[in-house]
Amino acid sequence: MKAAICIPTYWTDRVGRLRPGETVYDHPTLLQGGQETLTRCLKSLTSLKGEFEVYVLAVPSWPGIASQVEKKVGKLLEPFKGELNVKGFYPSSLKKLKRFLQRKGLGRFSRSISLKGYGNVRNLCILLPYLAGLDAAILVDDDEIVTEEDFLHKGLQFLGRRWRGKPIGGVAGYYVYRDGNYRLKVSPAPWSLVWDKASLMNEAFKIIDSRRRLNPTSFAFGGCMAIHRSLIREVCFDPWITRGEDIDYLLCAKAYGFEFPLDNQWKILHDPPPKQRGFWGEFEQDVYRFLYQREKLKLLEEKLGLNLLTGELDPFPGYFLKEDLEGKILLTGILALASLETGRLLQAKTFRQLAQALKPVSLLLQKARKYALKNAGKYFGFRELWLKALTSLEGEYFSW
Repeated sequence: MKAAICIPTYWTDRVGRLRPGETVYDHPTLLQGGQETLTRCLKSLTSLKGEFEVYVLAVPSWPGIASQVEKKVGKLLEPFKGELNVKGFYPSSLKKLKRFLQRKGLGRFSRSISLKGYGNVRNLCILLPYLAGLDAAILVDDDEIVTEEDFLHKGLQFLGRRWRGKPIGGVAGYYVYRDGNYRLKVSPAPWSLVWDKASLMNEAFKIIDSRRRLNPTSFAFGGCMAIHRSLIREVCFDPWITRGEDIDYLLCAKAYGFEFPLDNQWKILHDPPPKQRGFWGEFEQDVYRFLYQREKLKLLEEKLGLNLLTGELDPFPGYFLKEDLEGKILLTGILALASLETGRLLQAKTFRQLAQALKPVSLLLQKARKYALKNAGKYFGFRELWLKALTSLEGEYFSW
């Protein structure tokens, strides 16, 4: 099976307040003075068994630094040209791809793809191998290290086979950390009383210890996923989800008739730098994410006649997709504000002062609900556009 390992690498030129048009990423690398992780990731691939291509997608957080990011990533790739079949995909490469699609009569599809946001970047990670005529895409992130020489074989071993009466369109691996553990660190912070995401994820991760190698799963890691060509053609990532695009993709794959099991023998070392935005920054993105995903899954249930919002998603992400989500958001926001901004909240003496102190969480909830209701239905139109475009591109090849 011919495959490409696709690695998105995110870059910025500063840390702090976002500029208009800038995209939120967890820990983009600083162009100047930042500790890049791409080199060690690529180095780890040089010991892999098997034949494969490597596509590195250079993603600027802000359009104004595109040329700097292209130059920086290109320089990092240069030493590996003799050891790996590696190619960089840059903002300038995206322009070439758009022109290619326009020549094929796919102008509308061309306008829908971009290097902005996790969902769009992941779509390019699967579209490029498809247009190269490959059988599969393996998704790896630049803050990871491959530690087993048969990583490629394990990722591809079950793709395309049938399992539980359906084709295996994708396989999910899992992350381990420097201590060899797969569990996340649990925070003792006050907001964890309601929004204890790490503990819920750890509870879901127990399936990794199953005696069976392949297991049904409600989670997937975007940095350790293998996706077969047949699934790539049928199902795209969601450009409108703020984060968690990996789990969302798994759920969509299942909804459209594919199996996407967890392989508990397929793992990768995850060694990320510290996140730059703190709890509130991640919480904001999660509020948008879970409200949006709950609304989208409701629409998907109606459209396909399925029952997706079930206990099979518990404990994660199911806990965050229930009808009491708004209450969890408000209470978490209050606990977070009380902890992070003790002055304004605890010193409030009147209802008006209290309301003013709590305004950030109420505004967040209002904006996120509006976003979910406005955008949740857009995925279906985009998915149909994707399917038609990739079906028409079968047998076409794009080289950048």
